[in-house]
Amino acid sequence: MTDPKLANTSSSGDRTYMHVQTHEVVPSVTTIIKNGIPKPALMPWAAKMAAEHADANWYRLSKMPPAERVQEIKTAYKVYTEKAATLGTLVHKLIECWSTGQPYPEWDKEVEKFVDQFINFMTTIRPRFIESEVTVWSRTHGYAGTADFIAIIDGKTVLGDVKTGRNLYPEVGLQLSALANADFIIREDGTEEMLPLIDRVAALHVRPRSWKLNYATHIAECFDGFLAAKAVMEWQRKTAPHVLR
Repeated sequence: MTDPKLANTSSSGDRTYMHVQTHEVVPSVTTIIKNGIPKPALMPWAAKMAAEHADANWYRLSKMPPAERVQEIKTAYKVYTEKAATLGTLVHKLIECWSTGQPYPEWDKEVEKFVDQFINFMTTIRPRFIESEVTVWSRTHGYAGTADFIAIIDGKTVLGDVKTGRNLYPEVGLQLSALANADFIIREDGTEEMLPLIDRVAALHVRPRSWKLNYATHIAECFDGFLAAKAVMEWQRKTAPHVLR
């Protein structure tokens, strides 16, 4: 997903949302999870991406100045994140076209298999999308986030997020529970609207050869975990710098 209209992303990758009418600023759901939940697998993954990029481009990289070579290798993981952003934008457009009857847009070859699987999900499950890439806000707890969709599936209102990585992780339950427990939907002009009663939350896991709609459970416990992650993030930012004198 690209940056939602009300969001700003810093150079460190942290995202905040600003309410255009009240000028409130709150952290995003994903930023809270990133800063409050340990991710021991992330560093080995980034190292693997760097090593694979260096191996695949060894000859070309060997001809580059050392500083440029190091910069390209250490940021190799961004190729994956850029593809994910491209796919997220396209998924949003596909949902819009499905909901309005418009013809599908064209897409790049590199994401074609993912798109085919997403379309297969829509034609098999036939969701009735209520919202696409919808931003929700919690004034109660001080956060905001964007869900990929809210849809009627099998008679239930489902809030969902599309994931394209190789694996799904339990932390997705933190994200979905936070989105479902927001106070209201916020539009680009700052208008606040009632959030529909959410019956279920799900992560749609789309891969080049398959898709699966994974419903999350233990939502109350997940939301407790999310709020704990927020408390950890706030401690790191507000209290930790002043603990030792």
